[in-house]
Amino acid sequence: MKTNTWIATTLLAAAPLALGHGFPDIKNERSGDLFRQLHWGQHWDVEDGVIHDGNSTGVTVQAEGETLYLAYPRGGSTENAIVYFTDIFGLQLVNNRLLADSLARAGYFVVLPDLFRADPVPADALSDPNSSFNMTEWRTRHPITQTEEIIDHAITAVRTGFNASHVAAVGYCFGGRFVARHLATGGGVDVGFAAHPSSTTADEWNAVVGPISLAFGELDGSNTPENRTNIEGIFSAGNKSFQTSLYAQAEHGFAVRTNLSVPLKAFAQESAYWQAVRWFDAWVKGEY
Repeated sequence: MKTNTWIATTLLAAAPLALGHGFPDIKNERSGDLFRQLHWGQHWDVEDGVIHDGNSTGVTVQAEGETLYLAYPRGGSTENAIVYFTDIFGLQLVNNRLLADSLARAGYFVVLPDLFRADPVPADALSDPNSSFNMTEWRTRHPITQTEEIIDHAITAVRTGFNASHVAAVGYCFGGRFVARHLATGGGVDVGFAAHPSSTTADEWNAVVGPISLAFGELDGSNTPENRTNIEGIFSAGNKSFQTSLYAQAEHGFAVRTNLSVPLKAFAQESAYWQAVRWFDAWVKGEY
């Protein structure tokens, strides 16, 4: 995108003011599925809009001392890259890998670092009432300094090892915070998208200098109307380049996991995907 204007697009509603702090809370998480078919998929070379069959197709490598999941676009170019910051379920959750593959189908080289070094929150912590998983202990094993180290290594690998010319970032839940942090001066990322970001602070949003797009869910307890309005106020006051969208009936985690049998939830998930793609097409590929 050639101009430095800011865009505020609020779908369905927004409201008053406060910012969330602390660590992701397991009570906000929900299990669910990821779309397999894009209703506008005919615009790409994908049969009947089907973007994956439930099996991830990327490769896992070691780079800069970290484990990275790589999803390549058609033709294999690494010029336009996306670094994918996951939720607390990490790259081990197939939905995260499938979403990385889906972003690659849009023409981007996607790099998904293992943010928890093979120790994510287990998926059954969502669905098993008898799970012995201890969230408090897990938090102590994964301080923010460790996460930042892993992300820095991943960005270095993308820029120097894979020679990317443009580096974007996507983040979901836990990972959304790091989109904001790495859109600050010297953060290594040019443009970002985050869905249902958690544990963010006003200082982190204030420090954002690159274009940023956010997707919120109406039912997300970690992003209250007051929080959302506060964030938008920070962006407006700072004359930042931004977009925000709010999706009805969407819960925390909806962009990665949701109940696809509910039309509004399915619409929200697919729309959040397109929101990210269109934002990057504008700011990374310069298509506007």
